[in-house]
Amino acid sequence: QLLRTCADLFRLVPFLVFVIVPFMEFLLPVFLKLFPEMLPSTFETESKKEEKQKKKLNAKLELAKFLQETIAEMAKRNKADTG
Repeated sequence: QLLRTCADLFRLVPFLVFVIVPFMEFLLPVFLKLFPEMLPSTFETESKKEEKQKKKLNAKLELAKFLQETIAEMAKRNKADTG
């Protein structure tokens, strides 16, 4: 939670420009399109949170499959070397 809060504080710094410069808030959608991770975590929708979690889970599953295949190949090599 502390890391997320610190990251949110750093993300709020660019918003100071939008507050200080008059009529800059009209360009906010453009900047959000260019930099989608600019918004703090409190502005994330549930669907985006779920999508991020799914991507992380898929990446973890792919890594686990890769490691399992690597270990299986290593076991085959060791068995062939000793056999």
